[in-house]
Amino acid sequence: MDNYTDFNSKIIDGWVNEGWEWGKPISHEEFTEAKKGNFKLVLTPNIAVPNDWYPKDMSGQKILGLASGGGQQMPILTALGA
Repeated sequence: MDNYTDFNSKIIDGWVNEGWEWGKPISHEEFTEAKKGNFKLVLTPNIAVPNDWYPKDMSGQKILGLASGGGQQMPILTALGA
């Protein structure tokens, strides 16, 4: 296959269809709750990062989503104003 992005996309889609946790998007409800300040960011399947590790006000913060996997964290941080 010449187009590696198509190849990668098919592989990742297969993993998601098999239940790969890091490829599942957050729900609309999770996004809405995060906008209210109620959020949970996970970097491992079982442990949430304590919310007090993040700035109280994320308005305008610039965040680098380096190795952010399926992208569950970035929508939450966006909802918080980053």
